[in-house]
Amino acid sequence: MAAEEIKKTAGTLVPASPKNPESGVGSGDMALLIGSMGNLIDSTILSVQGIISSVSTATGQLIDGVSSTINSDSVQGMINSVSTATGQLIDGVTSTINSEPVKDILHNVNSATGQLIDGVAATLKSDPIQNSVQELGKLWTGLLENLNATVSSNQIQNLFDNVSTGLGQLMGNVFSAPGMPSGRENRMKKDVTEIRYTPKEVVAEIKAPALSSDKINQI
Repeated sequence: MAAEEIKKTAGTLVPASPKNPESGVGSGDMALLIGSMGNLIDSTILSVQGIISSVSTATGQLIDGVSSTINSDSVQGMINSVSTATGQLIDGVTSTINSEPVKDILHNVNSATGQLIDGVAATLKSDPIQNSVQELGKLWTGLLENLNATVSSNQIQNLFDNVSTGLGQLMGNVFSAPGMPSGRENRMKKDVTEIRYTPKEVVAEIKAPALSSDKINQI
């Protein structure tokens, strides 16, 4: 009895609000819209799954077709023909290189090269070439000896001494000119004597040793 009284009291204290059928989620146009969207999503998922299944089936069929084409007798025969032709070409090139005519040509080229090198070496070591080299060395030696003797002669030494003395006098005259202070002013000045160059001997003419006609022909 107490429970029934509590229920009656609760029913009287909280009155139920009237429901609007147009604003509810579970009824009316909104429910219809949500149902339509669910159907659309389901149909879209089914369509995509169908497309994926079709693509997978087509891809599998394509792979199977390519595999069957590669494994077919015609393609295998073509591959075998290409391999056979390549092997025959390699064998032909190898047999041509190892053939006797080609070996003879290579041997002849090597022989000719060796003979050419031997001929050049023999020519360089021959007596005429050696004599020509020796005569040329003697010519240069004679020229150098004549040049050294000429430079070491008294005439050339006197000439160098006179040039050095003249340059020294010229420099002394320049630094001792009026108006130019010098540290030598307090020193005793010496008389400048002119030294004239009078060659005592005639410089010998440099002459190269004469070569005979035979030696010239050898060179």
